[in-house]
Amino acid sequence: MNATSEPPLSLRQLYQQQWLLLRDNRWLMAMLTWLPLFAFLAVWWVFSSGLTRELPIAVVDHDHSQLSRSLINHYDASPTLKVRSVYGEPQARSMLRTGEVSALVIIPADMEKHTKLAQTPSVAAYYNSQFMVIGKQINSALQQAHGTFSAKVAVAKALSHGNTQTLQALGSAVPIRNQISALYNGNSNYAQFIVSAALPAFWQILIMTVMILALGSELKDNSFKSWLAKQAWQKLTIKLSFFGALLWLQGILLCTLMFHGFDWPMRGSWSVLLLALLLCVVASQAIALIFMLLFEDVARALSFAGALTAPSFAFMGVTFPVSNMPWFAQFWRQLIPITHYIEVQIAQANYGASALQSLPNLSALLLFGIAFISAAWLVKIRFSNPHNVGLNT
Repeated sequence: MNATSEPPLSLRQLYQQQWLLLRDNRWLMAMLTWLPLFAFLAVWWVFSSGLTRELPIAVVDHDHSQLSRSLINHYDASPTLKVRSVYGEPQARSMLRTGEVSALVIIPADMEKHTKLAQTPSVAAYYNSQFMVIGKQINSALQQAHGTFSAKVAVAKALSHGNTQTLQALGSAVPIRNQISALYNGNSNYAQFIVSAALPAFWQILIMTVMILALGSELKDNSFKSWLAKQAWQKLTIKLSFFGALLWLQGILLCTLMFHGFDWPMRGSWSVLLLALLLCVVASQAIALIFMLLFEDVARALSFAGALTAPSFAFMGVTFPVSNMPWFAQFWRQLIPITHYIEVQIAQANYGASALQSLPNLSALLLFGIAFISAAWLVKIRFSNPHNVGLNT
């Protein structure tokens, strides 16, 4: 009997097939229900403290004076630093090498004496710059403590000369004041900084994995020929829309979790953000579909999808400026949907950008529709030819 004599399936039957696939495939069910929520919360929990506190530093005091003790107290007053007094430099250097402390401060002998003689003694500080986040935090905290301490010393010296009021002494110590205000993430919350980018990157990988597994369930003898021999457009459309809707709901849950659950600021339009989520789902589905139609193999498709999206977090421009990336990295970045989405998210959440300002990135996501056209072309040339179907029994 010829398979083409079978009546076409209705849209309801096609949707029912996808529901049965989801119900019977425990991996798909897990990735569309509890697994993403667990992963999202686990990533957030790792960074839930938000702010770096009490980073240990070793202080070697060769002066043992009232002034050196005051400087150490300034270090200890910083919420970022936790002072550990060490008697010798060899022990302190060993602690820095083994990771017991993150920085080493050496206060020279006769610091108080040289300060009173206006000889400007030098306090040496060393920190492990290999850990950039910790290093920057320690560097900033040490500079702030040194600046405050030096200003107090200068004010005290000016007052000791007499005939000087406190405001005049302060003015001579700090002739030009600055006001540096951090915008959008004023508390330097690392959870908001890292998690808001890491979760969408993970979500994109989830989209591609779900779609590749869902499409892979239709493979027979390592081919889509039997599945796409009839109603190819309808079958692809139903599968993509069914799983796409669920993945879009995941994205909405993700944003709700970030901007309502974690109470991070959302200053822009939810409508623009939800549109960007939808376009990101469609773009990621297009890539998964292309890989599956090209290779007709789940393992290969997953490998190529993983290779494409692996650097997503690095290429977002959140941890490293895009303008300083080499041209190939910038080109690769354009091929990853989530890098365009994250710019919309940042613009809406932080800047309160208008829809027009987010249009370039939304348009970039729309351009991934070319991938759908390419996929349709592959379907036409590979599966519409009756000589390639081979379903006669």
